[in-house]
Amino acid sequence: MINTKLKDKVALVTGANHGIGAASALALAKEGAKVFIGYFRLSPSEYGEISEEEAEKATIPGRAYYYKILTKTADEVIDTIKAIGGTCYAHETDLSDYKNIPKLFDQAEEKIGDVDILINNAAHCKLDTFIPQSELKKKSLFLDEYPMKTITANTHDEHFAVNTRGVALMMEEYTHRFISRKAKWGRIINISTDGAYAHPSAISYGASKFAIESYSRAAAVELGPYGVTVNVISPGAVQTGYLTPENEKELAKSYPLRRLGRPEDIANAVIFFASEQADWITGQVFQVGGGNRM
Repeated sequence: MINTKLKDKVALVTGANHGIGAASALALAKEGAKVFIGYFRLSPSEYGEISEEEAEKATIPGRAYYYKILTKTADEVIDTIKAIGGTCYAHETDLSDYKNIPKLFDQAEEKIGDVDILINNAAHCKLDTFIPQSELKKKSLFLDEYPMKTITANTHDEHFAVNTRGVALMMEEYTHRFISRKAKWGRIINISTDGAYAHPSAISYGASKFAIESYSRAAAVELGPYGVTVNVISPGAVQTGYLTPENEKELAKSYPLRRLGRPEDIANAVIFFASEQADWITGQVFQVGGGNRM
């Protein structure tokens, strides 16, 4: 059995009330790490086309079900981790407001101690495109489920506020505190997407993630001398409740491994990069997508 040497390390995981973040938090806890969760709930009304009542009734993966998931607190994750004897606390905060970032670290330090491992998983994603609205009226849905809009200043800024600026400032806050306390061992793991290079139908989401890959490589160079590794996980399509069973089955046919990802697949990569076994790996973008990108 591999000893990851994560016991009693303190991990801060954002966007961990569901999906990849939740799976990563649980995986870290199973390795003995103490986990602090940052999360932010979104109402279905934020998306404008499904009522809260409709989302609440949904039981099958797809648009309504996914919007239901976005309303979850972190209570279920906390309870699961505590049930296996782990330590876990959470704080709800909006990372698009940069003033909330130091407060999130303050909460983590108060509850479980100085942060050793930072997992930047929280993300904003609403589909936008260069196609004008006049053309979108002919076919305005992605996967016949999700509405697309022509890019605007707002759609651009909403994505970059969370996915790029938020992540960059989370890394800066982590670094400031890490160096101030003269720590010698640290990990930063940023979650991107394998569509970052070019993401038609989600252009602002993809571009905002691509920017983080650049930030991560720069951080790897700058923080290496202080003992911090910085790596990126680039997932393929992961079923986090947003794909209908039909869409999942059809999309899986295009993947060499003939299935889509599970949150646990990405969590396994998180554990590797956080572990002692990845001690000499930094500045890397790791494709975890069943062979979808090579």
